[in-house]
Amino acid sequence: MSVYENDLLEFATEWAPYGGNDEEAYLRFGLTPGEFHRRLIHLLASPAARALGGATITKLREQCIDRLSRPAAGRA
Repeated sequence: MSVYENDLLEFATEWAPYGGNDEEAYLRFGLTPGEFHRRLIHLLASPAARALGGATITKLREQCIDRLSRPAAGRA
């Protein structure tokens, strides 16, 4: 896992209890909300995410799916 991927997972885990933070994700990683959540879903399916634990992975995945289902989430 790259440092970037690790940072992304740490950021998402830190903000998970608050429902995420799309604005800060854009400032920190330069990713639109849709791209951030698509990348996060991909990372959550990787072996690197196993250390997060099942409950955290489930919560983050649900947040991503919720964000991606919103009309503005997929726009670049």
